[in-house]
Amino acid sequence: MSEKPESTVPFADVRMELMSSRDIQQYQRRSDLVVLPVGCFEMHGPLVPLGCDSFIDWAMGLLLARQWECPCLPPIYYTFPGASGPWPGTVDIPNRATIDYVQAVVGALLKNGFKRVVVVGSHGPLAAMMQCVIRDVFQATGQAVLHVQPYGKLLEKMAAAGVPYGEPGVVLGSMKLLGLSGLFDPAASVDRPVEYPLPSIGPLRKCQAQMPWIFAKDYQHTGMNKELTAAHADRIAEAMAEAAAEMKDLPEHFTRYQREMADLYRDRPWARDDVWTETR
Repeated sequence: MSEKPESTVPFADVRMELMSSRDIQQYQRRSDLVVLPVGCFEMHGPLVPLGCDSFIDWAMGLLLARQWECPCLPPIYYTFPGASGPWPGTVDIPNRATIDYVQAVVGALLKNGFKRVVVVGSHGPLAAMMQCVIRDVFQATGQAVLHVQPYGKLLEKMAAAGVPYGEPGVVLGSMKLLGLSGLFDPAASVDRPVEYPLPSIGPLRKCQAQMPWIFAKDYQHTGMNKELTAAHADRIAEAMAEAAAEMKDLPEHFTRYQREMADLYRDRPWARDDVWTETR
């Protein structure tokens, strides 16, 4: 990214909302990669902020953007939340609205010259919705977009660091990275598990069934851990940075993938007479 005066704003060097149109023009003369964080706005229990998922994916998106030397957009906050729909503060919009909006943003980025768009989103229900987005975009434009879910890698790094892990811990580290330290105190006097709200859901999931549900208790979404305190923020932020560093080579792999896909469509093996395997 272009040199800018030193700033006290975290990640000012990669935050696209702080860049000018000219900055982006100059960047696009040498690269075409951009990061789009996608979160949600929903209940995460009695302590965790409503912006939890958006903070997590924004912080991770910024860490990745710095590794990849590319701009990171502000997060999309409002998406289908899932099981927290009726709880106070949750912005409960439909799956279809989420898919259409994210797809429109991705399409606008592609049209504006960003040929490698990476959507960063670990919110659980996003997995299915972003599969629809990236496949619909590909069918409509022939351009491939990636969806990255770093959450599992984050938890691995937190476990290796010996810090309490889970969503409250990840958002604690994320808010530290975003310059929001001190605005979330995770300290709890009780332990509570992450759990399904209905006894019938577990057996159905073991039968490989999928179904909607709504949380019946405030702690079921994220659980609660008495060991987690605000003092863990620095170590969790470091674990998140380590996870991002392990993904440093993604842009190189993305470029290779796009080239291979272009070659595949140019060669059109499905149209050749000799494509079929001899079975007799």
